[in-house]
Amino acid sequence: MELRDFLHVLRVHWVAIVLLTVLGPVVALGMASTQPPQYRAASTVLVSTRFGDSISDLNQGSSFAERQASTYAEVAKSPLVLGPVIKDLGLTMTPSALKGRVSASVEGTTALIDIGVTDGSGARAATLADAISAQLRVEVERLAPPRADGQASVVVTVVTPATIPGKPFAPNLGKVAGMGVLVGLVLSLGWALLRTNLDTKIRGESDLRRLTDVSLLGTITYDTATTGKERRVVAAPLTRRAEEYRQLRTNLQYIDAAHRPRSIVVTSSRGSEGKSLTAINLAYALADSGVRVCLVDADLRRPSVAGYLGLEGGAGLTTVLIGRATLDEVTQSTGPAGLHVLTAGQVPPNPSELVSSQRMADVLEELKSRYDMVLFDSPPLLPVTDAAVLGALCEGVLLVTGGGIVTRDQLRDSIEMLQKVGARLFGLVLNRGPRKGDGTRTYSYHPVAVELDESATRRPETRAKNRTQPSSTTPVSADQEARQPVHPPH
Repeated sequence: MELRDFLHVLRVHWVAIVLLTVLGPVVALGMASTQPPQYRAASTVLVSTRFGDSISDLNQGSSFAERQASTYAEVAKSPLVLGPVIKDLGLTMTPSALKGRVSASVEGTTALIDIGVTDGSGARAATLADAISAQLRVEVERLAPPRADGQASVVVTVVTPATIPGKPFAPNLGKVAGMGVLVGLVLSLGWALLRTNLDTKIRGESDLRRLTDVSLLGTITYDTATTGKERRVVAAPLTRRAEEYRQLRTNLQYIDAAHRPRSIVVTSSRGSEGKSLTAINLAYALADSGVRVCLVDADLRRPSVAGYLGLEGGAGLTTVLIGRATLDEVTQSTGPAGLHVLTAGQVPPNPSELVSSQRMADVLEELKSRYDMVLFDSPPLLPVTDAAVLGALCEGVLLVTGGGIVTRDQLRDSIEMLQKVGARLFGLVLNRGPRKGDGTRTYSYHPVAVELDESATRRPETRAKNRTQPSSTTPVSADQEARQPVHPPH
């Protein structure tokens, strides 16, 4: 995983990472608060030898004591020492149970042994530490070989007796909180990385860029109003969603400035990605710009355009294809001027045969001769072949990608399918894209009622001419000017 991918994981799952990191110490402190406090008391003993009075004897005795210190530290935790301590103090526990509370360690290379005891009572911990040190001294003198004069060769002396601790040894809340933060951070990062690797769905523009080099022509952000019981099919004109469709329209018109496409198939990889709503809103956006558009519902399996727009769906494309009606008889006008809709008509038993027939190609040519743009709402690519056939007939395809719906493999298969049939893929449209917290959200529409003088609706050159020409000159309105086609410079 590259640094860019890791940063993407952090950006997508930062909320969960922060919550789990904060939750870690909270849980750890909660668990620690339920445990009883533990106190630790320790005493220090010195192991020394009696081998003579000369310097050589003292050096040998010191080296011997250092070597034996680690051995006697283990003796301090053995039943040989703990058994008598339990008996003398009248404790109700076994030596093995007491051993779990006792620690004995040698300080570096010295002959000093630290004997520590952990207990729920600070006084009892100090008493046990002193008792173990005293009993260790007895046992060491008994185990060590005696000198020639009968005295013990090894002596254990208590250097520092145990004191009653003033505060608990455990739980250490600071240490517990730190470990909780560390564990929470590690678990949250692991969860985020695992979820990212297991999640194969397209979530945003970055996923599309990593998957394919096909152009992204537009992103339609998620709108809850399009998924409720009463769907908002056509975006309201003065909304961000409508502006996103207008941006898609603009990008689509400049795909090939010299030879603008006049027939486009709008499809998706699978169902429920929003291809029909995208086709409808794109048709409205094109018609608003003065383009004569015909929206054709070519989904002869599950037609939806008639239902979305409240049009008559009993007769339509299938009626024309079987020769029972002409385009003039079944084409319906709706929305802005210049927009006509050809619904699907009755669902036929052989949709694929009708779409791939010569009659379909003839109908397409007739529609292209009447309109500036023909948009086909077709079935998804992966379940059936209708969209691929239409894509080969038309000048290009718009592939709608539903964010959080389609997987990377499904989108990859759809692109490969279009390539195999020779269809030109104009680009992708990311539907249900995540909302961005950028500056575009702060620049919104605030329509107000404004009364304009008649001269304000005239072109600048027209107003200039009116200064020298008679007032009978017909003014050109701003609306008429906006509907005139704009040709890019060659």
